[in-house]
Amino acid sequence: MPFTKKEIKINTLGGLLKQARLSQGLKLEEVSKKIGIEVKYLEFLEADDFYKLPSSTYARGFLKRYSEFLKQDAEEIIKQWNLKYHHREKDFPKERMKKENFLEKINPKIVFIGIIVLSVMFYFGWSAKKVLFAPKIELLFPLQDTVVKERPFIIQGKTDSQADVFVNNQLVEEFEKGIFQQRIDLLPGLNTIEISAKKRYSKKSIIYLQVVFEEGQNLTE
Repeated sequence: MPFTKKEIKINTLGGLLKQARLSQGLKLEEVSKKIGIEVKYLEFLEADDFYKLPSSTYARGFLKRYSEFLKQDAEEIIKQWNLKYHHREKDFPKERMKKENFLEKINPKIVFIGIIVLSVMFYFGWSAKKVLFAPKIELLFPLQDTVVKERPFIIQGKTDSQADVFVNNQLVEEFEKGIFQQRIDLLPGLNTIEISAKKRYSKKSIIYLQVVFEEGQNLTE
């Protein structure tokens, strides 16, 4: 009866191992008993079906043990395997299972509660910042230190609507929707004006404005 020899692809890692085994007259069952690897896994190795193995760790371990048993260059075989297959570890059953198990373990209720907790923490953090941080003061008029020839002089600015505003330690009464206005009777020469703002529990913000009043220049012609 004619015998048909099955072609072996020796240009693959599996083909190299299979050729080495056959050249030594070994059957898979014999090898399995001697090195402790199931026959089906040896078949996967020889067929280059590495992704049917449980994981990349198993693949490397089996390759090393099988290669050394067949007196092949195990280090080179592992090197070639790493170059071709290592970057696709997610394709191995155990790696896929890890990912699927992780997704399955995600409880929508826990995720929802986590979102609520984070939202509450963010809200209270934002509220605390708004309450405790010193309010910002911005001058609308004048925008900077100035020289004037008329009095009285009016300062305008804006700050947090929940703050109390003081000009030279006097509470500003004209204050609506964050906009404040204060009339000041200037003295001749340099006037240093202190403008401060403070919320109930916050630090105080203070800015200074210097205004030079040139007395006698406000006479009408």
